[in-house]
Amino acid sequence: MHPLSPAQQQAYLAHLDLPRPADADRANLDRLIAAHLNRVPFENVDVLLDRPIGIDAATTFAKIVERGRGGYCFEANSLFARLLLSLGYRVSLLAGRVRWGLADSAPQTMLSHLLLCVELAQGPFLVDIAFGSATPFRAMPLHEPSDLPDLPFRLLPPNAAQPHYQLQTRVAEAWLPVYHFDLQASPWIDFAARNWYTATHPQSIFRQMLMAARTDGSTRLTLANGTFKRHHADGRVEQRLIESAAEVLAVLRNEFLLNLDPDLDCPLLKPRLQALLQPSA
Repeated sequence: MHPLSPAQQQAYLAHLDLPRPADADRANLDRLIAAHLNRVPFENVDVLLDRPIGIDAATTFAKIVERGRGGYCFEANSLFARLLLSLGYRVSLLAGRVRWGLADSAPQTMLSHLLLCVELAQGPFLVDIAFGSATPFRAMPLHEPSDLPDLPFRLLPPNAAQPHYQLQTRVAEAWLPVYHFDLQASPWIDFAARNWYTATHPQSIFRQMLMAARTDGSTRLTLANGTFKRHHADGRVEQRLIESAAEVLAVLRNEFLLNLDPDLDCPLLKPRLQALLQPSA
């Protein structure tokens, strides 16, 4: 994987409304993560429209930075990795097995999530700006316990019974699994097939429902078909049900900052959204 060009780096940072950081350190990494989560939404609109999802540097840069869209992990995390590399960070690509929403007894899942390991002076850190609703909002240390009082995420290290790291998030009083991973770096070529499955396979969740997420200050916004939620830092959740495709489009624009083309995206997306909003028989 290659870093962004100087011109791409400058444009990406301008899109995030950030100056170029002077140092490739933890504080600036957390500023970059926060800015990305605020400005670039997690979303799967193009998958629902049967559009090909390219994850090469030129395609992801054009979509996210130039066109003002978002993406899922293979798009957003890979582009963020290229930005970090261009800023002097040491980054490796990891693959995770998603456990979000699954019971402990559920079968093993495939390696379908791209996350990042960033080596800092203090050691290796987990960085992930594109999981969706359960996305850590700062870098998490892999070399020490990270069950921090102000962070509703924790990492469980490998042990005899569980030979992998497990990211968990706190919901009410319970800790729920998000995904499993290890520190074996994956070559970039391996993600091409994983991205193809995610974008095209009928059983992929990205083919079955609309998903969007973005951070607004200390609030995490999520959208699952017509269910729009505001997750507050104190644990409160406000929920609103949306019944019309036109209102979903407005929420995507106004709350998730998606730059949807009114002449191209919206006419194609509206009937697809309306079908997803219909109650199951």
